[in-house]
Amino acid sequence: MKWKFFKTNWFQIAVVILILAAMVKKNLLPTITNTGKGHNATEKLTGNSIASVEESRAGLFSWASRSTVALPDIPETVAIPFLQRFGRVAVGEQQKFGIPASVMLACAYVNSFSGQRDWAKQYHNYFALGCSSNWEGASENIGGVCVRKYEKAWDSFRDFSKNLSGRNDFTALQQSCGSDWKKWAKALDTQKVSDVSGFETEVIRVIEAYRLYELDK
Repeated sequence: MKWKFFKTNWFQIAVVILILAAMVKKNLLPTITNTGKGHNATEKLTGNSIASVEESRAGLFSWASRSTVALPDIPETVAIPFLQRFGRVAVGEQQKFGIPASVMLACAYVNSFSGQRDWAKQYHNYFALGCSSNWEGASENIGGVCVRKYEKAWDSFRDFSKNLSGRNDFTALQQSCGSDWKKWAKALDTQKVSDVSGFETEVIRVIEAYRLYELDK
């Protein structure tokens, strides 16, 4: 009886089976495809995130390498008040992050022309920090270059400390330089933290001229 039924209705049964198979295949394939896409997307996102972090750390100053400028002659009536104003700030950053106060202060001095450059006077940016891809703070455009904008000068020093100490090679930098501010000046010069030509020489000159190394004690 059953065989007769199948023999009589084999075409209809075959059609039903084909439809059911198609429905099953249609329901399963998207699940497999989406799983694959989700996995690939996660890997891609993770890779981009890591690249973004590295770019933000290494690229903070990369814009400065497009052109270099010379540090102008700065009168003592401008230099001394600047160094006195930020001396304690640099010492505080040294205590927290281990970057010699003399080097940090001299770096701010050189990069900002003792506070006379536009982004220092207008935006409290004393280290020429550019806008990396993950920068979410305020920014301004100067001469086609995006620079970070801070509410107060201290924010600029802290941001510099955090970004420098957050680099993968910072521990090695500390170990190799120790408390030797001349080594720090050379190392930071190789890190491209300034668009000022002869950065290492200028930092050393400022530290020696104003005895900033006394802040490191």
